[in-house]
Amino acid sequence: MSETVQDRIKSRSDAAFAEEERQGTMLAAQVRTVALAVVLFWQAIDSPETGASYYFNLLEIFVFVLLGGLQFFAAFSRRGGIGAQYAFVTVDCLLLALMFSLGTPFSDTQWPASIQMDTARFLYFFMFLMQASFSFRPSLVLWCGVSILIARLGMWLWFLSQPNVYSNLDLPEQTVEAWLAAGSDLNFLFLGYAAIELLVVLILSAGLAVVVARSRRLVRKFLSTERKRASLSRYFSPNVVDQLSSSDAGLAKGQQQNVAVLFADIMGFTKLCEKATADEVIELLRGYHDRLGKAVFKNSGTLDKYIGDGLMATFGTPTTSPQDSENALKCAFEMIEALDDCNAERALSGEQSVRVGIGLHWGIVVAGDIGNERRLEYSVIGDNVNIASRIEHLTRELDTQLVVSDDLVRAIKRSNPTANLDGLIDAGVQKIRGRDSGVRVWRCSK
Repeated sequence: MSETVQDRIKSRSDAAFAEEERQGTMLAAQVRTVALAVVLFWQAIDSPETGASYYFNLLEIFVFVLLGGLQFFAAFSRRGGIGAQYAFVTVDCLLLALMFSLGTPFSDTQWPASIQMDTARFLYFFMFLMQASFSFRPSLVLWCGVSILIARLGMWLWFLSQPNVYSNLDLPEQTVEAWLAAGSDLNFLFLGYAAIELLVVLILSAGLAVVVARSRRLVRKFLSTERKRASLSRYFSPNVVDQLSSSDAGLAKGQQQNVAVLFADIMGFTKLCEKATADEVIELLRGYHDRLGKAVFKNSGTLDKYIGDGLMATFGTPTTSPQDSENALKCAFEMIEALDDCNAERALSGEQSVRVGIGLHWGIVVAGDIGNERRLEYSVIGDNVNIASRIEHLTRELDTQLVVSDDLVRAIKRSNPTANLDGLIDAGVQKIRGRDSGVRVWRCSK
């Protein structure tokens, strides 16, 4: 089965998110390294330990710095995939729990259970949760929360299994007074703290996972909207792009509507390019298309397509307005003015002037997406499109840069009876190829 457009879009989107996750992992590893460097510096100047015990404590922190470097390298070199991130999270949490539980083997002081399980140490686990949230992957955040929960629960079970260590469940009376009295014993562990810690881990990791998932959805929606806008902006004017991108309605459904159709073509293009290089021809077309395309968009038109040295534009797609016919005529005059400015610049460079032929017609067309799933193009079809093309060819016979059908002139008068049509001269009924009856047209007065 061939890959659908939706499959390709999803594949590209997933690839983009995978790259963002990789970049996020690298950034998290860098932030982690800076944070641990601060912790290492603070431990170096504030630790009460001396001798081998002092250096062993510093080494423990440095091990996590190295693990952060490995995570950065794995993400940078694209090794291990997403599985490596889950493995690193697990190792981080379990290793931190192990270090806190076993203590320093070179120290003669054995810290009691209540100090070893101090909440201040527990807060170091949240650095790993912060790092996981950089990954842009909700499941990794949840996995980090589960790893912290397992590691911390393991620490509680380990210390409760030690001699002389007891909890509030071991007290003969389960009262607040009994708990407070036992609290002065450094071998006493209050299980209520364990419940609070584990509950906080669950709530915080779930909350961060939701935030990351929501951010992911917002980014995906933003990318989808920008992709649609970029696609639409190739042929729609900016105001139409805004309208379409803010709506869930598609353009695929064909519909009949009154539209102004404009064809523009360079006169004598072949002769113009006889002595020009390929680069000069492309440069000429780019400048020509740029100037004419801007005129289309300025007048709320839709750039249907470029046709070699010509273009086709419509006014009244995808939605109609009372100004469509008048906008089409304004666009044609602005195209002529834009090329006059272009020719003035070309004359200064000793280049030959460019003359354009523009044909305008008004009538009912069928508008919609045309093509197949692999390539769709929004366009208009119908007899009135062909008439517009034939009218453009009349510019050679009438020796003018603009020919407009009487249908479009009447449409302008209907929408705006006071419209200024002084720039047009009635050219009578003209014969066009492919039609037995002639078409009444108007020509540019210049």
